[in-house]
Amino acid sequence: MGLEMEPMAAAIGVSVPVLRFLLCFAATIPTGLLWRAVPSATGRHLYAGLSGAALSYLSFGATSNLLFVGPMALGYLAMLLCRRRAGLVTFLGAFGFLIAWKPEEL
Repeated sequence: MGLEMEPMAAAIGVSVPVLRFLLCFAATIPTGLLWRAVPSATGRHLYAGLSGAALSYLSFGATSNLLFVGPMALGYLAMLLCRRRAGLVTFLGAFGFLIAWKPEEL
């Protein structure tokens, strides 16, 4: 028995992809609350990456996960190489990547 999304989407007046996004967006609240219960920093990093990948996949499909691997790797690399400026480097790099990315290339 699968989750019938077409009637639910029609009931609130949105498309199925928009409904899928809204459900995953709402799921970030309990996912974030569970993150607080993870005991170690490494565990929290793994939990955040895996839960983010799962929610991204459910919302947008497999291609979306390819889009966050680069900026995430840049963020961790920036934390290793230039910790004081890691936020700025990650912000500029991630948004530069998203602005330069062309969907037809994937």
